[in-house]
Amino acid sequence: GSEWVQHPEGLAHADELVSLVRSLGDFSVGVAAFPERHPESASLDEDARVLLAKQEAGAEFAVTQMFFEASHYLALVDRARALGCTMPVLPGIMPLTNISQLERFAILSGTAFPAGLEAQFRAVADDPDAVHALGVEAAAALCQELLDAGAPGLHFFTLNRSTSTREIYTGLGLATYA
Repeated sequence: GSEWVQHPEGLAHADELVSLVRSLGDFSVGVAAFPERHPESASLDEDARVLLAKQEAGAEFAVTQMFFEASHYLALVDRARALGCTMPVLPGIMPLTNISQLERFAILSGTAFPAGLEAQFRAVADDPDAVHALGVEAAAALCQELLDAGAPGLHFFTLNRSTSTREIYTGLGLATYA
């Protein structure tokens, strides 16, 4: 993709957009958070400072970009809390249910995919049902780890395919579906 260029009369940063939206009415504003570093950020610490600036501008909650290791999310929350960020930070979860998703999203997002989990997916790559089951199992385990560690909830990126999300939700004991 091409590099983003600010419009001469436009906003430079997300916190400015939050302030603008809040000035227009009584909106609840959610913002993005980046457990594995925003592509244009200098550091993970900078990402935590930006998250705090978004809160200070009026954001009420954040949803993270997808990630596959709870430690990345927990470290982001710890860094943000140490700076005084108090808003809920919801972990963004995307159950991978086919191999092409794994490759595409790792490239697009810059998200690190754990080598051990990738090897598990590659081992069952020729069996779509096994890939789906592994994706659900891995995401459910991540969700349970996050909830056990105090995550305020879960945000699922379903890509208009809710079956795996419902399976995870049910597997976590949060609901049952017929």
